[in-house]
Amino acid sequence: MVQLLVPSDLMFVLLAGVTIVAAILALQAKELVYGAIALGISFIGIAGFFLSLDAPYLAMLQIAVYVGAVVVLIVFTIMLVRREEFEALSELPERGEGAVGLWLAGLLAVAISGVAALAGPNLPSAPSSGDLPVSSLGIVIASQYPVPLIILALLISAALLGALVLAKLEK
Repeated sequence: MVQLLVPSDLMFVLLAGVTIVAAILALQAKELVYGAIALGISFIGIAGFFLSLDAPYLAMLQIAVYVGAVVVLIVFTIMLVRREEFEALSELPERGEGAVGLWLAGLLAVAISGVAALAGPNLPSAPSSGDLPVSSLGIVIASQYPVPLIILALLISAALLGALVLAKLEK
């Protein structure tokens, strides 16, 4: 594995800063293309976390799936949708968006910390990275980590429902 000369704490702080700032920029961007670029940078920061955890397979999967597919899909969608629709959407009033977003983020943080507090003592110890072949990754995730897998499924379902609601609002 590649040895970095940067201490791990400094690397974590830098990656966290880049990821959080890029995510905030993605949410607050007035132009959708800039938002998609910031989202891609945030996903690359998450891939950096995987690399710092000595999981290069997950880092490359993160880059290939999220940066390579999702961000490109967003950019193509932006280019295919007419400009007039975006201008009509930008004229809507923005009352209370920040307060609702902060409230929902706090609620999500409380929910995740509650699940982590309940499931934390019951999680198995992580095997060393060399002991787990990629072919048995799905079996290990489904058998040893069912609670995080369910949380991930709920988050993906909520994102899908949110996308459907947003698509319905545009029509």
